[in-house]
Amino acid sequence: MKKIGLVVTIFSLMLFGGNVETGYAEYMRSIKEDFAQDKWASLNMTFNPAPVLEYSSKTFDPADMVASHTGELEVLSDPFDLKSTGMHTLKYRLTDVDEFGQEVSKDYKRYVYVKDTVGPTITLKESDVSVIIGNGYNPASNVSVVSDPVDGNLRLSNTLEKGTYVVEGSVSTGSIGTYNVNVKAMDMNGNTSSKTFRVAVSYGVYYGTWTGQRLTPTLGTINGPSGKETYYNLNMSGVIAIMRRMGNTDPYWVREDGCKMLGPYIMVAAHLGLRPRGSLVETSLGTGIVCDTGGFALTNPYQIDIAVNW
Repeated sequence: MKKIGLVVTIFSLMLFGGNVETGYAEYMRSIKEDFAQDKWASLNMTFNPAPVLEYSSKTFDPADMVASHTGELEVLSDPFDLKSTGMHTLKYRLTDVDEFGQEVSKDYKRYVYVKDTVGPTITLKESDVSVIIGNGYNPASNVSVVSDPVDGNLRLSNTLEKGTYVVEGSVSTGSIGTYNVNVKAMDMNGNTSSKTFRVAVSYGVYYGTWTGQRLTPTLGTINGPSGKETYYNLNMSGVIAIMRRMGNTDPYWVREDGCKMLGPYIMVAAHLGLRPRGSLVETSLGTGIVCDTGGFALTNPYQIDIAVNW
């Protein structure tokens, strides 16, 4: 069809006295433009879905975005570090040659985003910490490491800011109680995370200097450092009320081995004539405080009955 058009155009120029050479050159320029435009239209590129790339120490290759293309592909953007957050413009060029040897190119752009969506990781040594009353304790010592998969280890700080972590919450080791400590961390891109642990301040387990047999649920009766020992498990509210009226203000608690305690002392029953309320006596389980008595004292005034939750 284009050849027929050429003949018709030349005939028309001859018929009407036109300049054949000028007309032919103009016609060929138009033809070349048409061929170049057709070739340009045939250059096509399809892309993989534009992802939101996660902040990391890896490198992203813009060529990975191309699913298919015609012509010769030139990736105009260099691979880039995924530590660079925000929008990245990727540039591409397709090139081909038409029937007249004309080089035709078409440019494309694609956009991807790098975002940091992962907060720091907080690793604790223990989720529950036990501290003996009176001992010094630094809550930060329970933090094993705080790190970001890209930024690395974060540093301890007094105020929370990028690249740091803080330890919030005070622990009073001068009094019995349970305290919550919160660790907060922020990575270099502002993502935060937190983790809480508990610190229990107690008197701990102290058995004194006794190296002999100790009273247990299985061994219901033994001979301890102050004589025969047995145990009992009763509601202690009435006994505690008596001790309070006597002026005792030590907290009541149950030790981890089951002994019922007033402050640092195990609550025991004894012969009140030999061991008055409030007096201290050594037992196989540690130092006891006489708080109660029982019928056993009539037959064995040196026997000690230890209060437990067994």
